[in-house]
Amino acid sequence: MLPRTRPRPMMPARDIKTGQHMLRTLTLSIGLLLWATASPPAAANSPGAKLGLGLKAVVKGKQLPAIILRPHATLKKVSVELSREGFKTTLKSGKIRAGATKELRFKQPVGVFEYQARFKVQWGDGESSDFTTTFKITKVGELELNMGAGDVDMESRRMKFRITNPAQKAELVILGAQGVRLDTVEQSFNGAAPGSELVMEWDELDGDIVRMDLKVTDVANFFVGMQVTPFSIDIPHDDVVFASGKHAITSGEEPKLRATLGHIHKALATHGTLLALRLYIGGYTDTVGPKSSNQSLSERRARSIAAWFRKNGVDIPTFYKGYGEEQLAVPTPDDTDEPRNRRAEYKLSSQSPPGGGWKKL
Repeated sequence: MLPRTRPRPMMPARDIKTGQHMLRTLTLSIGLLLWATASPPAAANSPGAKLGLGLKAVVKGKQLPAIILRPHATLKKVSVELSREGFKTTLKSGKIRAGATKELRFKQPVGVFEYQARFKVQWGDGESSDFTTTFKITKVGELELNMGAGDVDMESRRMKFRITNPAQKAELVILGAQGVRLDTVEQSFNGAAPGSELVMEWDELDGDIVRMDLKVTDVANFFVGMQVTPFSIDIPHDDVVFASGKHAITSGEEPKLRATLGHIHKALATHGTLLALRLYIGGYTDTVGPKSSNQSLSERRARSIAAWFRKNGVDIPTFYKGYGEEQLAVPTPDDTDEPRNRRAEYKLSSQSPPGGGWKKL
């Protein structure tokens, strides 16, 4: 029989920082690596070292990057001619006392940019310095990870997602029963533009997948995570009664299928997930007639039901399979007319039920 699987409990996704409920099929976690002041290399007796030169080199959101000055001697004034491709500006400051800190802020769009900076300094003792250095600044927006319905395809072993910042890399940890790690997949995206479709794929694995943990890192080493849990649910229904040896659905049996169709649409609306869901229909017979004929008959009946659902608005991928008299609901001797064994079972699932042999409608 198709394995009877209760709906797996869904942990409500929760933004760890704000506590707001999000999509119920995933759990988000956001890691923020706070910027640190980084100084360009400078010899101990160089003008840069005397100036106490540093950078706010990684910023996010509305933060502005900055050149940080913490001079070891009082300076009278300083100007910085700052340029990158397609951009030039001059930053200025008046007197800065020895040991005090001054930030010279400037605007930058999201991304990683290399700058050339020429410093012109007049010191309080009348001396002057003029030197040039280069550095990189990274700016990212608020990091979000986005997936749409069906972006995780368990059968194709493929997931799609997007983030709001340039993407550097991603890691997908695939877990089986009792938390056993089945695989770890790593993918580099080399600064892919914000909003680009990012794709990760994994090999066919031994063992059922219980959970997948995705972690995506942007170019500033901020990261966002998502947890995806495979899903399966049995659809309640009244069995269609077929004429002996036939697979055609009579008009008198269609009300049963219309009721089941309502259950399918309700399940899709209630349990709609990031996972690509499929409908699986298994057909069964009693023991009247040869086994080979019953096998073929059960497959034709399952296909008839699948085709009816497709004709009446079920647009998700649909698969069918005939079990014949191999899995009797009620054990009987051979050649026994038992209506309870002439049945079908319907399952919505993100993965094929065990056993193989499913045919796509």
